[in-house]
Amino acid sequence: MINFVNTFHQTDIMKNILNKFYQSYLKIRFLNLKIKSNVTIDIGTKIYPWKGSIEIGKGVVLRSNPRGYHAGMSFPTCLLVDIENAFIRIGDFSRLNGVYVHAQKGITIGKGVVIAAGVNILDSNGHRINSLSRVSDRDIPKEIVIGDNVWIGLNSIILKGSIIGSNSVVGAGAIVNGVFPENSLIVGNPATKVDTIVF
Repeated sequence: MINFVNTFHQTDIMKNILNKFYQSYLKIRFLNLKIKSNVTIDIGTKIYPWKGSIEIGKGVVLRSNPRGYHAGMSFPTCLLVDIENAFIRIGDFSRLNGVYVHAQKGITIGKGVVIAAGVNILDSNGHRINSLSRVSDRDIPKEIVIGDNVWIGLNSIILKGSIIGSNSVVGAGAIVNGVFPENSLIVGNPATKVDTIVF
């Protein structure tokens, strides 16, 4: 008879070993990448601080493997910075589950933030709205700030210049473009505050 408990235990040990090797590789490859202690980065997670910097706080989990996740995970977590002086900062004990984060100015994710699969966080529109040359005209990025203890639901999009106050919840599929105070329940397209979360 197969001992499933031992099998899962061995799988976890192997996962931890691979995680440590992967983090060591990333630190050697990218000098502008800072990873604090007790971070978990699934194999397959894409981290590209081509320019600027990426800081990953203590106890952060970057998931890219759908095993054990309660919803569909359509792509691995990706952190991309491709403009000089731009940055991504992820606060301690936050958890990103198949999330795409692209910074051309700055994206700050607070402490204890949970972000569900399929979420895109983009501090630039990519192209300008008023353009006579869609191929070459680039948008001006604007920083995004996500407070502490925020939960962002499946397949949401956080657009440039957005500020989400601490303890807020963003409903699944929301398109967030604006400034929201702490304790906001944010839903819809375009997203609006529909309630205040009371503790």
